Formats: sequence, structure tokens, C-alpha cells
Amino acid sequence: MTAFRATPAPPRRRGRRPKTEAAVLAATSRLLETVPLADLSVAQILEAAAVGRTSFYEHFSSKDDVVVTLMRRISAEIGEELAPMFDRGSRSPDAAFAHGLGNLLAISVRYAGLILAVTEEWPAVPELRAIWFSVLGDFTTRLAEAIDRDRAAGIAPPGADSVALAASLIWSAERAFHVAMTGEDATLAGPEALLEPLLQLFVGAIYGRPVATTGETVDSVTPRAG
Repeated sequence: MTAFRATPAPPRRRGRRPKTEAAVLAATSRLLETVPLADLSVAQILEAAAVGRTSFYEHFSSKDDVVVTLMRRISAEIGEELAPMFDRGSRSPDAAFAHGLGNLLAISVRYAGLILAVTEEWPAVPELRAIWFSVLGDFTTRLAEAIDRDRAAGIAPPGADSVALAASLIWSAERAFHVAMTGEDATLAGPEALLEPLLQLFVGAIYGRPVATTGETVDSVTPRAG
């Protein structure tokens, strides 16, 4: 009797998953610069990424899943860029907020297509809503903690509930950046037009006073466009 010999398994293709996933993420990010998420199709992503439909669905369940993955990947970067707003060290509150908001401006420019897609589509896509509310919820918590610290130290006056105030400020900034990035309001001619108004909004609402040396504070911040 001839002994049975199992057919050796074909060698595993190393690196296929990371390459496919990276190609899809990069292609989607590029496409979002010119194509709204609502109009973007999986077929367009496949063509731009040069991957097959089967490979795509091995890694992602939908185009929305790709955007959620992209957003997760930059959420830590956004948190790091906004850190100066909450952990100001020896800087004044005005300078700290100018720095953090300037970094937020730079992030918005760097990932304009992706962030615009998320801010437009989260009401209709549960997965996007979850990741966006998580990101903004973290900012709200950190800002509320900073408000409480400054109130306890006598730097900020008592006022509205700190969490409600922080949430109102964060969501106001989110909507303002969204409108500025769409270019549909001539008053907000791009995200750069927001830095000084948002700085006055944050400082005025939290500390009950005008921004100290507004022009100098804003001009001292040079956002990184990446």
C-alpha cells in the first residue's frame, strides 16, 4: 500500500494584508479630498487602490468602515495636538488656548477631506457617530477638568456646569470648522479665519474677560500644516 502523503500547504503570502489595507486607506483618504463620502463608491476605492473586491471585503465591511478606521488612526494624533490646550504648564490660558486651537486648525487642514466627511455623515452612519462622539467626548472631558481646576484656583469665575460649558464650546468649534472647510460661508474664508474668533469665544466663556493681547497671542502660533 502506498503511504498517503499530505500535499504541502502553499507558502503564506506575508505582508498581503498590511499592503491591501494600507492601499485602501490611502486611496480612500485621497478620494475624500475631492469626492464627498455620500457620493463615494466602493468601486472607486477599488480602482484607486488597485485591489480586488474580495480583498477589500476581507478587511472592511463597507466604505464607512474604511472611514471609521482612518478616523481611529488619527484620533490619537488629534489628542496629542490639542494637549497644549489642557496641559499648559507655565503658559497663560490665552497662550495655551491659542496653541491648542492653532494645532486644531493644522489638523483640520491636514486631514480636511476625512474630517469633513465625518462631520457631514455622522448623523446618518452609526459607526461614524460613535467614533466622532468618542473623540469629541474626550476633548469635552479634558476641557471640563481644566475649567474645574482654574475655577478652584480662582483663575476662572464660577459659572455654568463645567461639562455643559465644555461640550458647548467643543461642539461650537466643530460646527465652525465644518462650515469653514466647506467654503459655503464667505465670512469664514477657510479655517484660518477661525483662530482669533474661537480664541475669544473660549477665553470669554471660561474666564469672563477679553483675550489678553489678542493679536500677539494669535500671531505667536504657527500651526503645522503637515
